[in-house]
Amino acid sequence: MCDLDFHLTSPEFITNPYPVYSLLRESSPIYYSRIWGVWVLTRFKDIVETLRDSERFSNVGRFAALLDQLPKAAQDEVGSLRRHYATGLIQSDPPDHTRLRGLVRDSFSSSVIQKIRPRVQSIVDSLIAGIHEKGQFDLIAELAYPLPMIVISELLGVPGADRDQFLSLSQDLSGLQATGGAEADHAQRAARAVQLIEQYFRDICAERNRKPCNDLISQMIAARDSGGKLSDDELINMCVTFLFAGHETTKNLIGNSVWTLINHPSELEELKRDASLIPGAVEEFLRYESPIQRGWRRVTQDINLDGRRIREGELVFLMLGSANRDPDQFAEPDWLNIRRTENRHVAFGYGIHFCIGASLARLEAMIAIDTLIRRLHNLRLVEPIIWNESIHLRGPKVLHVAFDS
Repeated sequence: MCDLDFHLTSPEFITNPYPVYSLLRESSPIYYSRIWGVWVLTRFKDIVETLRDSERFSNVGRFAALLDQLPKAAQDEVGSLRRHYATGLIQSDPPDHTRLRGLVRDSFSSSVIQKIRPRVQSIVDSLIAGIHEKGQFDLIAELAYPLPMIVISELLGVPGADRDQFLSLSQDLSGLQATGGAEADHAQRAARAVQLIEQYFRDICAERNRKPCNDLISQMIAARDSGGKLSDDELINMCVTFLFAGHETTKNLIGNSVWTLINHPSELEELKRDASLIPGAVEEFLRYESPIQRGWRRVTQDINLDGRRIREGELVFLMLGSANRDPDQFAEPDWLNIRRTENRHVAFGYGIHFCIGASLARLEAMIAIDTLIRRLHNLRLVEPIIWNESIHLRGPKVLHVAFDS
């Protein structure tokens, strides 16, 4: 194992990846990881160039390429994963991606999302009321996870009583991408999870077939039945994607933001004095501690990238967290600046696959942070943060916080 692979696979990389990103940007910004079997890009300019070029750097087939790394015995057990990740919004490129995104784009527009602001505020108020007398709580379990899960469930039309079962399924699915390579145990757990959640949504869709509602699932069923704009497999895939993508990013964004503010008390006090700074602060939290640290693509043809020969079929990891700390793009990138004006980060991606739920994630984070710092005084950590063990999703697994009511 080479030295850089040693850094990428060390426990310290999970805790604090930024020194490793800096080392890679300076010494090997387009690096082939032998232990992961992928190319690793860490500079902002290279990552943006890759994200805007869906013809050469494709979302199609990337999960199949990852699963191909598994031992043969394990591959026989993950057929459900291959089927699930062979279609859908995130796994497609034009023209399919254009068609699928067009079906749901308006449901996640800024103007539509602003209409649910009162409901999001009501959920946050209710969750904080439940912890207000405790004096301390796990921010992830009691606010950062339930808030976006409730919101996306209501948008989809998922019954509230069913939400608790999704936490372990979400962890099993996200575990597939937790490490740089394919691991049999993670893939097997993800395969079982995807079977369960797909069957769950088949049952929900069957109910909506009989009795449509004013929700996103009913809207997608109508699209399916209107000239074949959506296949059955695409419908189920979209339901799964929206449920899990709709809460993972926001959960980590809220957790990262609060942890960052506790470690920057002067910025916390500044936000308390001037709530108008919160939208810009959320953009800075997205840049400074990106909830999604890595994107990835499959190369569709042999290419030369800055003198490196990358071959058709190989995978490229785009380290978004590194791009957002690149000093060639951001002034003093390791300094948290909630008043930063030049902040063209890639926390939500870039190009045609820019996160469709970005407006929703921003709204939820702004309301949660604003309400927390107004209602709970003297926020502080009870014990050290425990990070998710993932190179893909960065956020606290547990964040015990104390406060004065």
